[in-house]
Amino acid sequence: MAGIKSHGKGIQITFYWNGERYRPTLKIPPTPTNLKYATRLKAEIERAIGLGQYTLEAYIQHFPTSRIARSAPAKQSSPTFGQMAVKWLAASSHLSNGTRVKYRQALNFWLEYLGEEQITSIQYSTIAALANSQGWGAKNRNNMLIPLRRVMDTAYLDGVIQSNPAERVKNAKVQKEPPDPLTADEVDQVLEHLRKYHSQIVNVVEFSFFTGLRPSEVISLRWGDIDHVRGLARVKRARTFGEEHETKTFKVRDIELNNRASAVISRQKEHTFLKDGYVFENPVTGEPYSEERPLRRAYWNPTLKALGMRERNFYQTRHTYATLNLMAGANPMWVAKQLGHANMTMVLTVYSKWIEGADKSNERGKIDSMFSSIATKTPPNKKAAS
Repeated sequence: MAGIKSHGKGIQITFYWNGERYRPTLKIPPTPTNLKYATRLKAEIERAIGLGQYTLEAYIQHFPTSRIARSAPAKQSSPTFGQMAVKWLAASSHLSNGTRVKYRQALNFWLEYLGEEQITSIQYSTIAALANSQGWGAKNRNNMLIPLRRVMDTAYLDGVIQSNPAERVKNAKVQKEPPDPLTADEVDQVLEHLRKYHSQIVNVVEFSFFTGLRPSEVISLRWGDIDHVRGLARVKRARTFGEEHETKTFKVRDIELNNRASAVISRQKEHTFLKDGYVFENPVTGEPYSEERPLRRAYWNPTLKALGMRERNFYQTRHTYATLNLMAGANPMWVAKQLGHANMTMVLTVYSKWIEGADKSNERGKIDSMFSSIATKTPPNKKAAS
């Protein structure tokens, strides 16, 4: 990146502030990882400058060995929350782009109220009062607190504060939404309705229904991941906010393709196979999906509404796959492996209702079969003697 270069045993960053050029050096080895950190730091500094929030104290925090820092008074006041936020974001290059976007949005709220406060003066009561007075839902409140805690924890680990007051603000209890899968009949209705749009839309949704892949995994699948001989698909990446990254579990898995999923692969070949890239693409743009939102907004939501079905997110295709397999009597351990779970604890917990229903049906079938057999073998009663 322009303005970032190796400088001896350090990394020099160049930026303009108040009409002057600054070229401080970070006293860290110019490794690829550290160069990436420096790039992030430069971006956060320039963002703060653009907002008029960059200060001398922040400069000294970022470049404590610089000439300006050495000539400053020996005793410095503690950094502000805004300065620590900039520092934490610059050090969070390992986060996915989507996560960083969400954290930035949440931090904007805290910066509005705490941005100019010295971080050593921020108390538990202040944070709790802000968090509890906004009318946020429980889940949103918990999410808003995550980046705040991370910023304060950075200050704690840097030795700026003695404890993290945000850690003492407890999360609110969240009512967990149960799976809301579609029935087999509803799956057929959805796929039939999608035929009015484009065959590729039918293919990507049907593949989602009959593999249980997460939406972010489906749109990241490439032709090189398909084993046509063994009938397998290797799942090793996901895509959100236009950025490709590891799967949610950070593990590669091979899933078995059933007849419906294999049929989709065969049909999709005519559209994208010769491109030798992604299996599924947006038929409108002719490009791979950068995220699942276009599918959800343009096709999934309108279809459920047109069919008079309850509103659900696109992720329910994954739950549908799991429940249909379990109701058909599939081994929970096999289903867990298909879904990418390390063991079947999650399957037994989340889908217990459907497993119980399948077990009852299977056991009732055994009993009915046994009784039917007994009735067939038992001779009819003899007529009473006259």
